[in-house]
Amino acid sequence: MKRIYAVLDIGSTTLKLLVAELMSTNINILFTKKLASHAIEGGLIKNEEVLVDEIRSIIKEADAELNTTITSVALVLPSNYARTYQTKGITKVNSPQDKIEVSDIVRVLKIAQRFEKSKKEEIVSTIPVKYLLDTKEVDHMPLGMRSASLKVEALVITTNKKVLYSYLTAVEKAGLDVIDITIDAYASAKEAFDAVYLQEGAVMINIGYDHSTISFFEEGYLKYLKTVPIGGYTLTCAIADAWQISMEQAEIYKVKYGTCENGLGEEDIIHTTIVDGVEKNYTQRDLSEVLQTAVWEMMAQIKHCLDAINDGRTYETVVVGGGGELPCLNLIATDVLGTPVRCYRPETVGARDMSLVPCLGMLYCLDDRKELIGEDVVSLVLPDLSSTMSLKVRGLTMAKTETTHHKGKFRKFFDSILSDD
Repeated sequence: MKRIYAVLDIGSTTLKLLVAELMSTNINILFTKKLASHAIEGGLIKNEEVLVDEIRSIIKEADAELNTTITSVALVLPSNYARTYQTKGITKVNSPQDKIEVSDIVRVLKIAQRFEKSKKEEIVSTIPVKYLLDTKEVDHMPLGMRSASLKVEALVITTNKKVLYSYLTAVEKAGLDVIDITIDAYASAKEAFDAVYLQEGAVMINIGYDHSTISFFEEGYLKYLKTVPIGGYTLTCAIADAWQISMEQAEIYKVKYGTCENGLGEEDIIHTTIVDGVEKNYTQRDLSEVLQTAVWEMMAQIKHCLDAINDGRTYETVVVGGGGELPCLNLIATDVLGTPVRCYRPETVGARDMSLVPCLGMLYCLDDRKELIGEDVVSLVLPDLSSTMSLKVRGLTMAKTETTHHKGKFRKFFDSILSDD
């Protein structure tokens, strides 16, 4: 069966849906769509009914274009309320030949989830970083390898329980099962970083519309995670305040003419206003100066957050997210942060959009853990596919925990992971 997945990313201002086929060395992008959302604010659902309608709408459009029925999605959630833990688990291999089987992997991951956490937290993702066998250490799922015991060192991601259940409820009310979940910070790293960066150290800045997420990865772990209330909206506000125009008009100018490049468009008038009877013209250069100042201030706040991990080393630093689309933003970020910064735009044909980075990363998560979820668990079925592109296989594997409500296919699978039987 072809492995075709739909990934739904519920952001603070937009819903993103990506449908793709995963193969051993290739991906086919079949459908992508962004839809403005009016139901989410600050990572919280403000209007469940509206969100359910929005999810149904974007799924309906994909169904119509692909002439199919999407039955399940992999879900990407905001990182606003996430926490991370480094945990360990150990178990005895039950096979008579000491061959590691899927049940051994599931059992050791369950044990790694047994740690003290707040009653308000629920586990979202359990991600094996390394496995330790009797005689060796491996960073991939050791199925079929011989060992009398199996140890795992894992990254466990949690989020607020009520927040998680509210998202799951909305998706399931839209008529969809959930086959996997993770947060956007981890999913984005799977797309934007090679495994070597996740080991040696890397910083990701995900600039959304009304907030940005700063994350630091090292030794395979997500070691630092911070969400700050600045983003693309901050830049739009700066234009509106400087030129005394509406937010709607400022957003149009930012998208159409915005850049942080110096000396551009000095003679190109893009807005004219009357102040005390005097005509005032604004050029693209004026817009660039406003945006440069706003981006500088934004990066100064981000640098303050990154000071928490400052140990004198220089790390690979990447900007993702729709708020990072501004040309030359990386130049100012490099200057303020004191380290080379690049804006990551996916090279995937059909998904060359910085806001789709988490969706693409979730595909790699699904590919990593296909042995656990089973290759027959798919979002939809199509007869024919075309237009392939390269899939970069990442070095980390991922397993999933369950939440305790709503018994869809997602729940049934994770019952087996979390059950104490």
